[in-house]
Order: sequence, then structure tokens, then C-alpha cells
Amino acid sequence: MKKYEVLWIDDDAEKQDAFLESAYLEGLNINYFKTSKQGMEELTSKIELYDAVILDALVYNESEDEKAGLIGLLNSIKIIHSLANRKKIPYFIFSGYIDQDEHTSAREMLADETIFIKSKDNHALFGAIKKAADKHETTQLKHKYPKVFALCEDNYIGSKHFERILQLVKDIENPDLIYNQQDTLLPIRKVLEALFEKMNKIGLVPDEIQNGSGAINGASSFLGGYNKYYNYKEELIHPVIAATIRHLISFTQDAAHNEGNKLGVDTYLSSTNNNFLYQSLCYSLLEVLDYLKSFIDANSDKEKNQRKWSVKDVKTTPGELISGSITKIAENGWGTFESNQLSETIGVHINLMKAHSLVEGSQVNITTKPSPCGNKLYIREIVAKIK
Repeated sequence: MKKYEVLWIDDDAEKQDAFLESAYLEGLNINYFKTSKQGMEELTSKIELYDAVILDALVYNESEDEKAGLIGLLNSIKIIHSLANRKKIPYFIFSGYIDQDEHTSAREMLADETIFIKSKDNHALFGAIKKAADKHETTQLKHKYPKVFALCEDNYIGSKHFERILQLVKDIENPDLIYNQQDTLLPIRKVLEALFEKMNKIGLVPDEIQNGSGAINGASSFLGGYNKYYNYKEELIHPVIAATIRHLISFTQDAAHNEGNKLGVDTYLSSTNNNFLYQSLCYSLLEVLDYLKSFIDANSDKEKNQRKWSVKDVKTTPGELISGSITKIAENGWGTFESNQLSETIGVHINLMKAHSLVEGSQVNITTKPSPCGNKLYIREIVAKIK
């Protein structure tokens, strides 16, 4: 069933469970507000997310302390018209009282508007909303890519990513309108970051990776099963999706000037006379999003997900002491720690060298942690200087 996001302004909305239930069964997800002020603030900030607006004829304008009246409706209509340059969103007047004799003057003021009467016209209203919304490009795209846009709900990656994903979809649907494509990869990276944050919340990316430096690379490596400091008791996500994520990161990271430029993505995109590469990346992201919507729904138990992996051994166990000595100091002040237990050496940051007055030959006890990328160890803490 097609889904529609509808904003409703009505001072008694919470008392109309039967209407809300009927709307839900018709595919209408209704978010209601009691005052025009609240509803219009929501619409102004998130108009791209909504497909239609329902307005009560007699409603509070700014506060629930005032008497419900026509001014709230008129102010809402005025704001909806002012937002038309962003999106021409259809609105519908839905009232339980305006057809009564005492509201003749109100009906005359609204002579140019179609008014639906509560209880009597409920299903006619649902049909009108769908018919009007289906004419809008954004609604059409939401229905064409339902799982992709469903991820923009707050219990997934959040509504702030809706516009990013919408633009990527538009670029697929209308490639002739793509311009300045070298600046279009940042939204892909932002969406990936949000996905990793969600995967962390459901226990599929460890906190120390998500909260560490280089989290985007570390999370990608971890989900693919490539972090050598963790045991994988079962596959976390499908290998094709893990590989696709790494592919997307390699391009988006390279395109960011502060991330290095091994591939020259930014230069390539600015000089090419086609948009095939950019579109291929958009399609790759859509594949990831489409997969992860169903995956997250089926794998949302955090404790169960955390049982799918574990820290490998003493090398990354917090609090476990590792003994050794500083065997070398580089010209830049970094030290090299050689352990009595580990086969590999660990770099010691210049600030730690200075803070503990370490010199070549200093013997210390440390605790360690894995780097976000999972390819080496970091020093978590220098616990004691022996000599």
C-alpha cells in the first residue's frame, strides 16, 4: 500500500481515534498539532516530508488558551501559499461544525474552498488527499523508492536526511539536470555516517569504533568483518552490501579535500563530460539503503547483535596491562613502544612522551585499544613508568 505523510491541525485531534485509525488503514500517516502556530512551524521546517495538510475550520491560532476560531485556519492557508516556492502542498479543510447554521458567515468567507465534513466525508477526504498528492513529483518518488525514503523516519536515520536522499533520487531520475557533480558526493557520505550511527545503536558497530577518530572507515571495516581485533561469530551484513559500502566510502572520502586524494575523484568529476560515475554511486547508495531498511527491521535487538562479535583477546581488553619499553624516538618526538607480550610495536604520541617524561629505554605499563580502522593498536593509557 502507498504511504502518505499528512499534517493535521485540529484542536481535538487526540480525541478522534476512529478517524486516525481509518486514515492509517488507508495509508495516511497523520501527524497532528493543536494550534496553527505549531502546525505551520512544523510544515515550514519539514514541508518536503509531507504530502498533504488537513486544516480544521475552527482552530486555535497561537495558543490553546484562546478561543478556537477562523483566524487560525486563515493564517495556516496564508503560510501554505507563502511556501509554494518550495513546494505546492495540497491542503483540505475538514470541519465538524462549519455546516451548521450559526457558521454561515464562515462558509461565505471560504466560498472558494472545498470543505469536507467530519464523519460524513471522511473517505471522500482520504481519496482527495491521495489524488492530489499523487500528482506531486516528491510523492511519486517516495512511492517508487518506498524503503529508501522510509529510512528517513526518526527511528532509522532521521528526517534531516530526507532532502539529501531526495536529491540523489532526483539526479537518477533526471540526469540531464545534474550540475557541479564534484560537490554531490558529500551528501552520500553524510547518509553513510547516519547509517553507521544507527548500526551502532542496534549493536552492530562497537562504541569504541563509532566514537573514535576515523569512525566512518572503522565502521565500514568492522561491518565487513575486516577488523582483526574482533572475533566474528557470524556474518554481520551481506558481503555484497559491505563491499558496496566500502566502495562508496573510497570515492566519497577521496572527493573530500581534507581526506587525501589518491584517486583524484574531485578532479575527475569536474572534468568528465558525463555523469555515469556519479549516477553509479547514487545507485550503489540506493542499493545499500533498500537492503538496510529490511535488515534493520529484522535485526533490531541490540543485545542479540552484540553477541555476534566480541573483542578478540588481551590486546584490546580495557584495563589489561601490557609491559614493555620505549625502544626508539623519532625526530618528530613520537616514540616506539615494544611489548613483552605483543609481536607488534605501538606508536606513542608526542604528548604522551612529554607528559610521562619518556626517553629511549623507559620501561612502562600500558593498556591498549584498537584503532577505528582495526589495522593497528593505539595506547589507551600509560598506567605506570617503571624506570
